[in-house]
Amino acid sequence: MKHFIAIITLFLLTQNSFAAGNDSANEVVKPSSYSKMLKLIKNEQYAEAVQGLEKILETKKYNKDADILNHYAFALRKTNNLTKAEEFYQKALSIEPTHRGALEYIGELYVDTKRMDLANATLKKLENCRCEEYAELKSYINK
Repeated sequence: MKHFIAIITLFLLTQNSFAAGNDSANEVVKPSSYSKMLKLIKNEQYAEAVQGLEKILETKKYNKDADILNHYAFALRKTNNLTKAEEFYQKALSIEPTHRGALEYIGELYVDTKRMDLANATLKKLENCRCEEYAELKSYINK
């Protein structure tokens, strides 16, 4: 019975991390609409995700949530709003400098904007994490 409870507990604890970039060490209880925004992103409905995430960010406490800021920046980048996306990646990283998702995605933005020196510097920050974000960014840089 203890083994069963441990498995259920582990399952419940991992439910918030199904989207890339959700690795905040300072986990804040997310609004119920946040999971809907992640589904929109997963389904490449970026404009709708931007609108929904903007509504979430109207609540002051979510302006300090690196995961929400990272996903907002990601959706902005995918709608080609690169300047604003970079601003929000930087905001996420100012809150949580080791946020793997924000590091990967800002590195990709640097590649997209032909700033390879910054992309490589960002890759270096992920080098020792042995994580998929490092591999993804390295692949993106080398494509």
